[in-house]
Amino acid sequence: MKHYLRNAIRLGTSLTALFLLVRCGVPERDYSKLGIGNTDNGGSSGAGDVLHSSAGQAGIGGEGGSSGSAGNDGLGDAGSDQGGSAGAPPAPIPCNPVVNDAGSEDAGASDAGTVDAGTVDAGSEDAGADDSASLCACVNGFIRAVDTDGDGDGTRACSAAPGLDCDDNDPLVTHNACGGCTVLPNAIGDDCGDCGSYACDGPDGVKCVSKPGPVEDPDCRCAAGLIVARDTDGDGAGTRLCEQNPGIDCNDGNGSLITNECGGCADLPAAVGDACNECGAYVCYNNGSLGTGSNGTLRCGPAPAAVSTCNDTINRHSCNANGFWSDDNCEFACYNGNCEACLPGTFRCIYNAAGDTIEACFDSVSYGINWWYASSCLIPGSLRCDPATGGCTSGSLLLPRDRSFEIVPSQRDGLPWHDLLNTALDSEYG
Repeated sequence: MKHYLRNAIRLGTSLTALFLLVRCGVPERDYSKLGIGNTDNGGSSGAGDVLHSSAGQAGIGGEGGSSGSAGNDGLGDAGSDQGGSAGAPPAPIPCNPVVNDAGSEDAGASDAGTVDAGTVDAGSEDAGADDSASLCACVNGFIRAVDTDGDGDGTRACSAAPGLDCDDNDPLVTHNACGGCTVLPNAIGDDCGDCGSYACDGPDGVKCVSKPGPVEDPDCRCAAGLIVARDTDGDGAGTRLCEQNPGIDCNDGNGSLITNECGGCADLPAAVGDACNECGAYVCYNNGSLGTGSNGTLRCGPAPAAVSTCNDTINRHSCNANGFWSDDNCEFACYNGNCEACLPGTFRCIYNAAGDTIEACFDSVSYGINWWYASSCLIPGSLRCDPATGGCTSGSLLLPRDRSFEIVPSQRDGLPWHDLLNTALDSEYG
């Protein structure tokens, strides 16, 4: 009986050792790239915990999707103009919890010995020297960031499964409303623009997005928090019926019509450029009612092809503002059909007691037709400016009359004029 009992005990012990040997010889998932887990294929786990992550914690740094889907690994904005929810949390990373390895009865030296539970298994390569057990932990079979300050958020310093806590040593500091670490310029949900509210724009920024639902005016809509005219027909122009911010579309139900040729909505009697009156052409009327350039109607103005001429050096024959021919005097001179400051090739004099200045009329490519300095008459009283020649000449004929000088008659009695003549001619006159 004792013999059978001894054999049974030996058989049971052998089966147990075989089970443990097979268990330790089957490789788990390779987490060596993350600096965690076993790096050898033999032996069972040694003492201490291996790191793992917690499931369900949102990722960091994701950006909002344009179609409304959440980001892959961040706290991104899930909507288009409506903003969105945070990105999906990262996939949880499994880890192997460590148990004591059966002691001296566990298959003896064949069970990997010091290699199994020694420095290799649960030492620097298992929990990793990078994150170490102080930054990450293995909880319920998954790597999870350590929450040192107990504020409910794990530290971001765990590279394998970072948490959201920006400062894991301060329970009063976790993260902003978008999952980042900077102070947001506006509170999420506060009003902005005409019809918007602030939403996350990445983990450290905000943007103004439209509030859900229609606006009061059915001809308007909310875009990026601003009231804009609705473009029902999709022609790129909003309707004029939006009172707060009207567009230019006269008929938002007709994609082929926005405005007439002059920017208005009325039917025009002719096309811009068509002939009118004697020498005119139709142009868009501008009185400022619809902004600079046009109020949507036509008027007859001078045609660009209507050529003006000079009847003489002063009178000009031209097409006036209403499209009719007219003859009008220029202020200074008419030259080549235009009113100019002077006639090229002529001179004028600027008289001065210290010497006269001569100016000539030149036609300059850069400055047009105008008076320019030509010369001076530098001997006062002897040389005077001659406007006919543009030079200096002597004599009193060129002296201009002094309009301020008055001749005062003599107050004493004089001789009769015929006596003066007799005296001058030394003869008797009359």
